[in-house]
Amino acid sequence: VPKLSGGTNGDPSLNLIASAFLVMKTLEFSVRRMLDEMVYVPLDFESRFLGKEVIGVLGYRFGKSAASLALSALTSSFGTIGLRELSYFTNGAASVWLVAAWKLSALVPTRAEAEEAYEKMKKSS
Repeated sequence: VPKLSGGTNGDPSLNLIASAFLVMKTLEFSVRRMLDEMVYVPLDFESRFLGKEVIGVLGYRFGKSAASLALSALTSSFGTIGLRELSYFTNGAASVWLVAAWKLSALVPTRAEAEEAYEKMKKSS
């Protein structure tokens, strides 16, 4: 009879990968979805609809593809990548993302600014 518990005792990297995947999916489906909605609230319906589609298709899927290609390029350039090197790469990518997100957040209008722009556009139409 096979043992159901303790199957990963010899290889802790499986536990690490499973934990990382759990955290990634939890953040993706809770925090990211909520933040997406918060960004789109100040926009009018047409911009919100188009923005969600463009970001959903291009941003999300392109980001996953780019990360996959980057990891493939690293593997082919440097051979097998260990956990330490992958951690360095992940921390570097997260730092670049944090700086980019911080700078881009200044471009997102507040609700008052968005309503003012919408009213101005509505009057000019």
